[in-house]
Amino acid sequence: MAAPHIPGLLQALLDAIESATLGCTVLIEREEARLERVYVNEEFARVVGVDLDAARTMPPMAMFSAEERDRLTAIRASFSGVDGPRFLETTVVRPDGTSIPVELAMGYTALDGSRAVFIFVRDVSAKAAMAAALRESEERFRRVAESSPDSITVYAQGKYIYANPVALKHLGVGPDEDLSTVDPWARVPPERRDEVAAYTQRLRIGEVSPPLNHRLRGPDGHDQFLESSLSLTSLGGAPAIVSYTRDITERVRLQAELMKQDRLASLGVLAAGVAHELSNPLTSLGIEARKLREASEKDLQLSTEAKASLAQIDEAARRMKSIIADLLFMARPAEKPQTHVDVAQIIVSTIALMRAGTPSCPPVHAHLGDLVPVQGYASKLGQVVFNVLRNAVQAVEGKGGGDVHVHASVVGDEIVIVVEDDGVGIPAETLPHVTQPFFTTKADGTGLGLWISQTLMAHHGGTLDLKSDEGAGTKVTLRLPTRQAQERLARS
Repeated sequence: MAAPHIPGLLQALLDAIESATLGCTVLIEREEARLERVYVNEEFARVVGVDLDAARTMPPMAMFSAEERDRLTAIRASFSGVDGPRFLETTVVRPDGTSIPVELAMGYTALDGSRAVFIFVRDVSAKAAMAAALRESEERFRRVAESSPDSITVYAQGKYIYANPVALKHLGVGPDEDLSTVDPWARVPPERRDEVAAYTQRLRIGEVSPPLNHRLRGPDGHDQFLESSLSLTSLGGAPAIVSYTRDITERVRLQAELMKQDRLASLGVLAAGVAHELSNPLTSLGIEARKLREASEKDLQLSTEAKASLAQIDEAARRMKSIIADLLFMARPAEKPQTHVDVAQIIVSTIALMRAGTPSCPPVHAHLGDLVPVQGYASKLGQVVFNVLRNAVQAVEGKGGGDVHVHASVVGDEIVIVVEDDGVGIPAETLPHVTQPFFTTKADGTGLGLWISQTLMAHHGGTLDLKSDEGAGTKVTLRLPTRQAQERLARS
């Protein structure tokens, strides 16, 4: 709907604008910078929320808020039009009070000797709604990612562009550090880099691959097991990789413990059978060996070497019976503790027994606090303390001197017993195996002492932890729940 003085060519242009659903209005600058509206199309009227007749007579700046009028007036005053059109975003306020976001393009030209302002308006409310929905979606993702117990990272164009708090911890990056400077390959062991590169390449061509499992050494020196699932996405038109990494250390530990228990159960059945089959002939062997030794004591013609051999046979038979007893214990199911046990008395009597039975026993110092009873079997807990104390004494003897300290105190709901020596210590490569059955580094050891001790502690609801430095000594910590703690657990 053009005014009569607008040239025909311009009218054709405006008709084209009309078909493009682009709002358009033309204003002529009159005296004293007054603006007169000389053209408006239907799309412009729709955007500002009035009919076409009302749009023609609407004051030039009526569709803007007062603050926005001042801003647009300042822009128009500074705009010469020589450098081309000016584009900006603003908001139209309709008569009913609703606000419509718009994109506005403004240009100048000469028209009938006056300067004309051409204003093109596009309704971007749908675009703004999509942008708001996208921002909301991104915010929801961020909230979920930030609270996730798993590590989540986004990798694009050769660098990390996002990492949630758990991922920052895995990467060793502080919240204020520049994530883009982190080398993604620094955390991948050199021997696995080809494997990871091939995995990501398969991902890029659309193949579905199982999660990647990997093991890292944590800051505390312990191994950490991780499982990573990767997915390919697009970010800003460029491919990106989203990684979800879960700490499965506890799961791996439980699986290993389950496998260990299965092996030990099978071993227990085997041990029971072997022990049963060996027990009777071994008893006969021991009896006959003792008879021969007693006879040899009366036969003065028997050589000293022969007498020594008989003594060795007798000692070997006794030792084999001890091993069989340990095997039978391993196959025996756990018994439910039923008596109140004085832990302090067990420690004192075990130390006395060790001193009496070990001629070269090193100094053993007892540091006992006010202990409370536990529920269990005194003989079995005594066996645990004896096994641990015997190892400490032997470690000090192996070094040629030193001391053994036994500390016992109540910590929370537990009685904590610490046996510490400054003996030979245990090599780092040996330490993980010392509680496995039949593992021993001693020429006369069975490899069952620590395993039995750990099993007995578990039967009593406790734990056995061992730390050692080769050449510096060993520290064994026994933790037992107090009787009150056990009773509370039973009630719950």
